[in-house]
Amino acid sequence: MGVFGFGRAKAAVPAAEWFTKTYGSRLGKRAVTFREAIARVASGDSTRRTIVETGCVRERNDYSAGYSTVIFADFIRRYGGHVSTVDLSARNMALCRRVTKRWADLISYEVGDSIAYLAAWPGPAIDLLYLDSWDYPVVADDGSQAASQAHCLGELEAALPWLHPRSVVLIDDGALPGGGKPLLAKRRLTELGWQCIMDAYQTLWTPAGANGLDLPGRMR
Repeated sequence: MGVFGFGRAKAAVPAAEWFTKTYGSRLGKRAVTFREAIARVASGDSTRRTIVETGCVRERNDYSAGYSTVIFADFIRRYGGHVSTVDLSARNMALCRRVTKRWADLISYEVGDSIAYLAAWPGPAIDLLYLDSWDYPVVADDGSQAASQAHCLGELEAALPWLHPRSVVLIDDGALPGGGKPLLAKRRLTELGWQCIMDAYQTLWTPAGANGLDLPGRMR
């Protein structure tokens, strides 16, 4: 992890309006949660807004899987900040670099284990944490669903020290058999007193006081 370059805000159009016009019709079941997450992040500091995602874009024009790295980078270019993405697959990351090359100056790319990456995170605080790194199988009887859920929880635990009172946590693949990828992470967030803003195909969470109440600077 090197020194991050932060983009400056350049857009006057509200982020939610920009997202709906640019990506809303392409994202299907993920559109509403992406829109809400981006709108919340856009309300923060435009000079050091930080998005961290686990699991990167791995196919061109793959909006059916979310196309998150592209969306986040495009958002950052317009509204300011930096994106960091980590994926275990060197092939996936190589494709991600090609697809997002127009925003490369605002993205940090890392090949490796996402839990280790987050555990070694040097700062700054994370405004949006997007967890989507371990594919969750719809049909499985070999423990692979539980493994995906445990990995997602491990990512959350590793990132917790860098989440703040207005952070947003967004997790993919929630509306799937067996509780989906975020099952254990949702339980942990509930234990910590976070509130679920939306729970559809993706699940979106913020600290309980994110809408105005004062909270400590760290969650733990």
